[in-house]
Amino acid sequence: MTILRFDDFEMDIPARSLKRSGCDVRIGSRAFDLLAALASRQGEILSKAELMEVAWPETHVEESSLRVNIVSLRKALDGGNPYSMVENVAGRGYTFTVPVTRLSDHRAVGSALRASRTESLPNNCARLVGREKLIAKWADEIGAGITTIVGQGGIGKTAVALRMARLLQEAYDSVLFVDIADQAARPCTPIAEALMAGNLTSDILRKVVEGFGGKTVLLVLDGCDWSIDRVALVAESVADRHPDLTILATSREPLGIIGENVLHLPGLAVPEARQRIDDLATFSAVELFAERVSMVAEEYAIDGPRGIELAAEVVRKTDGNPLAIELAASRVADLGLENLVISLDRPLRTLRRGNRTSHPRQQTLRANIDWSYNLLDGNMQSLLGLLSVFETEFTKDAAREHYGFAFARSDFEEAFDGLVVKSLIAGQQRDGTYAMPRLIREYALEKHAEGATATLSPSLEMEFAARDDEHQRFPMSLSTRASMRPFTANKAA
Repeated sequence: MTILRFDDFEMDIPARSLKRSGCDVRIGSRAFDLLAALASRQGEILSKAELMEVAWPETHVEESSLRVNIVSLRKALDGGNPYSMVENVAGRGYTFTVPVTRLSDHRAVGSALRASRTESLPNNCARLVGREKLIAKWADEIGAGITTIVGQGGIGKTAVALRMARLLQEAYDSVLFVDIADQAARPCTPIAEALMAGNLTSDILRKVVEGFGGKTVLLVLDGCDWSIDRVALVAESVADRHPDLTILATSREPLGIIGENVLHLPGLAVPEARQRIDDLATFSAVELFAERVSMVAEEYAIDGPRGIELAAEVVRKTDGNPLAIELAASRVADLGLENLVISLDRPLRTLRRGNRTSHPRQQTLRANIDWSYNLLDGNMQSLLGLLSVFETEFTKDAAREHYGFAFARSDFEEAFDGLVVKSLIAGQQRDGTYAMPRLIREYALEKHAEGATATLSPSLEMEFAARDDEHQRFPMSLSTRASMRPFTANKAA
């Protein structure tokens, strides 16, 4: 007997039965055959010809018949969500994105118990383009203790953590998920109560510690930067008392506690300027954009040299950031590829419409960066705006030379290092230079123009104006000169 379990579905292929949480799901026979083929080969890409052969083995049909049945299948599985379990891979076919467990008769009896391990994990159906090897490596290496996935907003930390949790679920008695950023959620477990309580008392902390006794648990803490000090305290307390507990956290900065294993999640692979691309899958950022376009605006499917060239320009202008790429794909239908590329010179204005069911911070680019910016203290906010003047890579000495006079020396050092830690400035370890991601820089320039220095004295305003003017005229030489000259006494100290 072949029984497949995925998400909260159970599919008995010989009996041609599909159930969701024990209830029958009615789908057409062609859609059932397509689902059986896709789920049986989860993660593989099945060509349209292969799928048509499965569903119509003795009949020639048009490709439109396949699309109609795929749409019907998506509606049955998840209401037609474009980021579906069944995902289109541009120019290649379709793939089933959700992990599938194949059950024998004796395992099927206990399948409900195993399903309960992941009932708290949010559904995340979209295929994670370009992340498969990294996820497998990290999942293989993770162990007891605290592991934090760190990266800038929109980079895909939550999606990676959820996929890792599903890969690891069989090794634990329980898998718990807490979205710390979702302040509207009602705490339903002691750990959720501790992480969201207005007043963290010793009694609440004691209940958390006692609640994990005697079980192997994988605890996923998402959005820790919302309340990072509280999360660090709770996580460290629990880990100290339960050394076998595995904690997987996501944050835009490390928790900063002893024994923490920090995993830095990079952007997707992006081609160099004017680099020739023959295959969409060569660069994961281009592949993701092409897939999303095919899902939301199939008539603009990326193919041919010009289409691939424009797709490459889009992902370069979005820094290989998955959220920004998906937001860009959502604008193709109304802007077209050519106009989209032009409009991305002002990405904050263009990337303003996302999935309605996403968290508000993921629905527009501006909202996503607002989330990070609003968690900064005043010095960090001011310095971020000032550093946006640098159009290219810069050294810390150059930043200090150009803007250090506005802060006490210790304040400048703390603010600069804080921006690096919080993933708003990218450090280039090889040559000691730093760079501000293009999307962050666009946002910071706006903040700078809105009056980030409005509270400074008139004399400092004049000095800023003079130095900004110098930097605009000689941005590269200024960075070079600043890195070579010794630091002068801080004027504001």
